[in-house]
Amino acid sequence: MGAWPDLTEYHEAVQHPPRAFADPGLKVVALELDRFGMPKPATGGNAVVYKAKEPGGFLSFKKTWAIRCFLRPISDHAERYEAISKHLRKVRLPYDVDFQFLKQGIQIRSSWFPIVKMQWADGDLLHSHIEKHLRNPASLEALRAKWVTLVRHLEAAQVAHGDLQHGNILVRGGSIQLVDYDGMWVPALRGRKATELGHRAYQHPERSEQDYGQEIDRFSALVIYLSLAALERDATLWERFHTGDNLIFVREDFHQLGRSAIWQQLRRIGSRQIDQLATAVAAMVQQHPMKVSNLDSVLKNLASFKFPTSIPASPPAPKPAAVQGARAAGAMPSWMKKTGYRDHSDD
Repeated sequence: MGAWPDLTEYHEAVQHPPRAFADPGLKVVALELDRFGMPKPATGGNAVVYKAKEPGGFLSFKKTWAIRCFLRPISDHAERYEAISKHLRKVRLPYDVDFQFLKQGIQIRSSWFPIVKMQWADGDLLHSHIEKHLRNPASLEALRAKWVTLVRHLEAAQVAHGDLQHGNILVRGGSIQLVDYDGMWVPALRGRKATELGHRAYQHPERSEQDYGQEIDRFSALVIYLSLAALERDATLWERFHTGDNLIFVREDFHQLGRSAIWQQLRRIGSRQIDQLATAVAAMVQQHPMKVSNLDSVLKNLASFKFPTSIPASPPAPKPAAVQGARAAGAMPSWMKKTGYRDHSDD
């Protein structure tokens, strides 16, 4: 294997699928093109993703794939993907999509490099779905209930996604699907370190690569649940705290428990449930990342949590202009809003 390919080399190679790919299905794909007639990439920190369609026959449907090409060496990903694929086939969850790790994936400079071939999942990214339904609390409530079920099923199946966040959660009709399995944990991977730490706005602030097991989704699952519950009751939180790359929390809020503006606004909602959920999140920040309680347990014991007593009083809320400036600075690039696949391994 030669030097690792860069983005330009991948871009040139995928323009000729019969020569570039070893997989028979990928040899005949038509890639999605941009307005200049070139393959349209979605780029993250670890990979570039192309959308491609297989031609359908008389008795077969067209299949659409996300072709994920790695931008840097990926060490033991082949073993990890094999373990993940085997476990997902066994537990048969309704939330994952078909994927294959292809060690001999794409040919560049006469050498073969690995890729991931993943079923393209259509739907709205979580934050886009929420924005469409901000004025429909019943719809957000229904989504929150589905979220509890999904999290419960993942726990029961001994699966942890590793990066639960808006860019990896797709909502279509009444169903939720998860994409991007690079950081996933299954029992066969016990004892290894995490390959990524997930999106900053959703992860426990103390999580490290040593924290890799069944428990790694628990904090982000609770953050998403609280965010949905709060937006059901106060849609204005979206305008004030959504940056385009979060829901309503950012990383700094977990370092400023009770002091940043979001905590004040949650209290002003005047809901006992929201107060208890916010207290539970704050209490979990004080726990070791691998000691966070699962969502079902938190919801059954909401009244038992106490807000950390060492947190000083909150300062005045920031002026609206400052919040709007932060929103503009964190705006999501247009391709991230439109694509059905998002790589966040650089967060």
